[in-house]
Amino acid sequence: MSRPLAIAFLACNKNPTRFREDPSFTYRCENLGLALAAQGHQVTWSHLTAPGWTRRPDVVVFHRPLLSWTLAWWWLRLRRQGVRLVADVDDLVFDPALAAHSPAVLNGQLPIQALRRRFWRHREALRHFDLITASTEPLAAAAARLPRRPAGAKVHWLPNAVYRGWRTLPAEPATDPLAPVLRYLPGTPSHDRDFALIAPVLTEVLRVRPQARLEVVGPLAFALDLPARQIQHQARRPFADYHQVVRAPGINLAPLEATPFTACKSALKVIESAFWQVPTVCSPLQDALRFVGAGACVAETPADWTRWLSLLLDDGPTRLHLTASLRERVLALADIDQLASDWCETVRAWPVPGRRRA
Repeated sequence: MSRPLAIAFLACNKNPTRFREDPSFTYRCENLGLALAAQGHQVTWSHLTAPGWTRRPDVVVFHRPLLSWTLAWWWLRLRRQGVRLVADVDDLVFDPALAAHSPAVLNGQLPIQALRRRFWRHREALRHFDLITASTEPLAAAAARLPRRPAGAKVHWLPNAVYRGWRTLPAEPATDPLAPVLRYLPGTPSHDRDFALIAPVLTEVLRVRPQARLEVVGPLAFALDLPARQIQHQARRPFADYHQVVRAPGINLAPLEATPFTACKSALKVIESAFWQVPTVCSPLQDALRFVGAGACVAETPADWTRWLSLLLDDGPTRLHLTASLRERVLALADIDQLASDWCETVRAWPVPGRRRA
């Protein structure tokens, strides 16, 4: 039996006091770490500027690393000590040529030159790692094309999965499983253009169904020509309370503008909702196509959006059929315990720095 590993997850974002509040860190590091800890490994979570581990780790995972003096210092020190180093990415943030397609630029949040510089820093950091984990297959393919990577370097596809902490929560039966609620959950203030894609459809669908309503939970600038009683807009919830929103009966919405950036995104919104027996009408992401039959109702055109929303709102038996045993079906594709075991095998098989590959 292999001995347990000491595994450290390091956040590389700019706010060392609030890195645990980043949903990306929650799913890419905390979730994986919880599964690894349950399998007997010693796991720590900290920030690049203050690692704070009590023993030298066997493996260090750098979450979204950016080139900096601090990163370079830790990378060199740990590599000389024989520590396996892993970089993890869950967005296409490492190709400066594609910065113009980033939601931060398209939604006017950041100037393109600033984002190109940040993307360059991500790229230069990633190309020094022998092992990169990526959240989707298109993102893994993009990472594999990074220039000047070490000989023999590898990219491992590590999909997002159901948050492990949710699996201990009671699965209470929905009081109204056919609630006529359309729910949109933007986690960051960069989804205005995504929502605008389906705004006309939502207006049409809701206007002819006065008993139905739209709930938006999170930052979003929008306006629909509908009665106020049909629209509810709430502030974003902290992740500790997020499950109370996503588990409520309704129909989840996950539109995404088709760009090279969004093509690499994961079907996390589908995964989250499916665990709570809620279907998602979503754009045709490659990662979402894995969940057709497990929560994803893929809509390529406005007509597809209208058809899916009308069916789910009006046809109760079909909606109940689509959501029956949905939790089990999504867990079969997005089980973090199984993914953690596969990840651990990959990391163990990877040579310790300084040792020649067989």
